[in-house]
Amino acid sequence: MRAIFAFLFVIAFAASASAQSQKAKSREELMQQVLQAALGDIQNARCGSDRCAPATAEEKKNPPLTLSETSQVLGRGLFSGGADICGLEWSKRNYEPMMAYWRKQKKTERQLTLISIVHQIGMQQIQKQIGTNCPAEMKKDVESKLDFKPQG
Repeated sequence: MRAIFAFLFVIAFAASASAQSQKAKSREELMQQVLQAALGDIQNARCGSDRCAPATAEEKKNPPLTLSETSQVLGRGLFSGGADICGLEWSKRNYEPMMAYWRKQKKTERQLTLISIVHQIGMQQIQKQIGTNCPAEMKKDVESKLDFKPQG
């Protein structure tokens, strides 16, 4: 099932990325596209108590998250989205502990907002790809990996 979930991830984001721009050639390019999409939407979110300022050209050139961080967060978003499809509690098991972890890493409010947006992109993409059907095998796979554990 891990292979199926990973395959769906690649298909979902390749389809999304190619619809928005040219097709990603590597995982790195895919993460860059996700990060740029999140930066493009940041002005619609809150950074603390205020609305976030739009991303600057400099910020887009040198994003406040690494591609590795983006990949980690996106992956957690995929599990949250899968959990949502399968009727599992994802916020307290995955999202909230993940955000607490990033706060402990001393991320700024803007970075935390960007992390939240990347997580949401992951959720939306898997939900868009899979729909509302939750096969038993997928539910079992998501259930086994849903609880957030920091990497490394």
